[in-house]
Amino acid sequence: MIIKLLAGILLGAGIGAVIGHFGKCSSGGCPLTANPFRGGIYGGVMGTLLALSSIGTPTPATLPAEEQSSLGAGPLHIATEEDFNRHVLQTNLPCLVDFYSDHCPPCRQLAPTIEKLAEKYKGRAVICKINVDTATDLAIPYGIDAVPTVLFFTSGEEVQRELGLQSQSTYEKNINHMLQPTQMQEK
Repeated sequence: MIIKLLAGILLGAGIGAVIGHFGKCSSGGCPLTANPFRGGIYGGVMGTLLALSSIGTPTPATLPAEEQSSLGAGPLHIATEEDFNRHVLQTNLPCLVDFYSDHCPPCRQLAPTIEKLAEKYKGRAVICKINVDTATDLAIPYGIDAVPTVLFFTSGEEVQRELGLQSQSTYEKNINHMLQPTQMQEK
């Protein structure tokens, strides 16, 4: 992280200084790069911002699934086949699996809905997210070729699939349908 940050500062400052040297502005309309010193400072700031934006923030997907579930907040981020088997295929609870990509605008729109579903069905259903960019080996067997795609599992078997962005009520209807047989057996 520090290396990326320093590289961003140095690269930005170097580019800014070169622009300040060759692009001298005599009209005063470009005071940030009017000379190499100012150009270097401006470039260094821009390089810092670029480096910080590329570093990103740690996501729950970087934690093992056991630690994620102990946090109790939000959906379970699955990154390995072992976690997928344990938390989706081998669970007794109904399961919703959101296959998404960070670069997909509809996926970003769906994220708050998935968060709400995880909170609403906590303890009654497993709500998972799988990033297809980092876990392609989990998406390929289910023929995921578009995101968002949400799969619903009962007893390790896929029972429903929703392609594209759907309303929260659509996902709730599917989860409630999977919960009905469980609730009838308990009575």
